[in-house]
Amino acid sequence: MREMIERGALQRFTLRFRDGDLEDRFQREEGAAGVGGYRVITGATALMWAMAVVLVPLGSGISFELSAVTGGSMAVVGLAAFAASWWADTMNRQHALASLLTSANGLVILLLATAGKFVEGYAVGAIMLLFLFGFVSRTRFVFAAVRTAVIALGLGVVTFVHDGPGNLLLDVFFFVGAAVGSLVGLRLLESSRRRLWHQRLVIEEQRAAIDVERSESERLLLNVLPASVSKRLQHGENPIADDFSEVTVLFADLVEFTPMASKLTAVEVVTMLNGLFTQFDELVAERGLEKIKTIGDAYMAVGGLPEPQVNHANRVVDLALAMRACTMESGHFPGLSLRIGVHSGPVAGGVIGTRKFAYDVWGNTVNVASRLEQAGIPGRVHVSEATKALTESDFTYEPRGVTELRGVGSMNTYLAVAAKPVALAETGHASVEDEPTQMTPAGSAIDPSVAPLG
Repeated sequence: MREMIERGALQRFTLRFRDGDLEDRFQREEGAAGVGGYRVITGATALMWAMAVVLVPLGSGISFELSAVTGGSMAVVGLAAFAASWWADTMNRQHALASLLTSANGLVILLLATAGKFVEGYAVGAIMLLFLFGFVSRTRFVFAAVRTAVIALGLGVVTFVHDGPGNLLLDVFFFVGAAVGSLVGLRLLESSRRRLWHQRLVIEEQRAAIDVERSESERLLLNVLPASVSKRLQHGENPIADDFSEVTVLFADLVEFTPMASKLTAVEVVTMLNGLFTQFDELVAERGLEKIKTIGDAYMAVGGLPEPQVNHANRVVDLALAMRACTMESGHFPGLSLRIGVHSGPVAGGVIGTRKFAYDVWGNTVNVASRLEQAGIPGRVHVSEATKALTESDFTYEPRGVTELRGVGSMNTYLAVAAKPVALAETGHASVEDEPTQMTPAGSAIDPSVAPLG
């Protein structure tokens, strides 16, 4: 923030930004905004001097010849300045040309007033209009100062050679007052204009930085929370807690990983787990499921939340088979195998924590899935009777019989073998056999009636 403010420091006399890049940007932006006004000023100058060729002789004693020469010349100069608008693409160029034109206007006005013997009052009055015109065009202070000096020099010469009945003391007084007032006002106007522009730039940069930080925060939240839950959290909902009547929970654990890890370096352990779990994350995303967490070498995922899914059990069993294949059959992780437990039922889900958010699920369904994993067979997918009932039309199973689960009791469990050659699409309890079946890399079926996965 302090660096942004220091960049906006102005030079004492010229009022330029001390930061060259900032000054260049200001020049370009103000030049683009002011080119229309520049064309109006130069075009109006050319038109008014063309009219003056006729009007000046009618309203004064100046000859038509002198009026034609001076007025015609200034009209040509005005047109030339108008034509140079293609080059005047920065504020400095526009104000430099406009100040040259204004200086010429002032000197020609003094020349005509001297020739017509009406210098007193009229010439200075016309020059004061030029100063007023400088406010309208918001001329830069340095250019206004140069223009004023040129016209003051011309007025000094006219005052010195003036041989009229009176003196020009009062005219000089009015000129000095108008010049000083014009320069002070234009300096204040330019300083304020530049500071306001810089404040707007700082606000835009801060807004952009905030947007980047917000996007990064949203990305980080999406890494730890489901998208719909992340939006609810950002909208201020607290606490976030939901009941889900039916989901499918998967627990997977690497068999004998602890002894293997003791023989590896920390980098090797992290590299292995990161490579494997990254592939698991991709498999989860492809099936529209939610990764809940990893604990050491254990991995947990759920189907059917936070948004309901008709075929959540099919997707999770398909995920389990794909994870097993990824671990055992790919050859990228030699010596590793998974125990996987899968169970379906109701859970409660919500966000816990205030500094480090975490989305988690609780309930007996979670406990049963965890116990199925613990009581499972390495390299096999161990499922409950509830999950088998939801998926047996699409997958083949081997009965394992009655299995004792610690803290849960005895229940019939099964080992998932593979997807059936033709999977039945689930729309309620009806089967759709005439629709094509999309097979996953693990060989299991995906319901063609639901949105594509991955």
